[in-house]
Amino acid sequence: MYPKPIKDFIDNFSKLPGVGPRQAARLAFWLLNGEKNIRENLKKSLEGLGSEIGICPICFFTVEKRDKGTRDGSMHRQSRHGDDKCHFCDNPGRDHKTICVVEKETDLATIEKSGNYKGLYHVLGGLFSALDTAIPKNLKMPELISRLEENKKNASKGVKEIILALSPTHEGDLTAHYLERLLKPLKIKITRIGRGLPYGADVEFADAQTLSGALDSRKEIK
Repeated sequence: MYPKPIKDFIDNFSKLPGVGPRQAARLAFWLLNGEKNIRENLKKSLEGLGSEIGICPICFFTVEKRDKGTRDGSMHRQSRHGDDKCHFCDNPGRDHKTICVVEKETDLATIEKSGNYKGLYHVLGGLFSALDTAIPKNLKMPELISRLEENKKNASKGVKEIILALSPTHEGDLTAHYLERLLKPLKIKITRIGRGLPYGADVEFADAQTLSGALDSRKEIK
């Protein structure tokens, strides 16, 4: 029905979360009939996601890559997992004795907007699946353990509390329980966000006041 470029656009954009074929088609024709600079800006933004965004090697939050000079004066980009720390891990003003574990980057952003938390973060990159009993290999759990063990070597900088800020869903509960078992041998205080988030809710979509209350009322896991 549609020319191939439009069909390709619809096929690709309909794979995005919350976007179906109908919404993708509307978006395609809106861009097609709109101003050219909108398409150009969108193109640059998409390219920037691949070439200008890296991952913090400590907490796995996103960070803007910095150009590095080479011996011949030219510039090259760092790999996605480069040496650049994010503005949380690299900020001495944050509480480095507390780490808040979140599922994804947007959860981190929501918690930060609450203004009630001043510690560090760790982005897992997903949750356990309720349908699959296998441990997801993409989750940054081994990296969290290594990070804590490394910090533990320095008594003055060692982490004192881990906050599990995972959504109160079946998947979030499975992930939290598994993390508890992994973390307990390290003898670090483990808490989980408390009241304010009804079961089945998503951290990302909670308002600041609700999240602030959930952080304040977090309970230690024993």
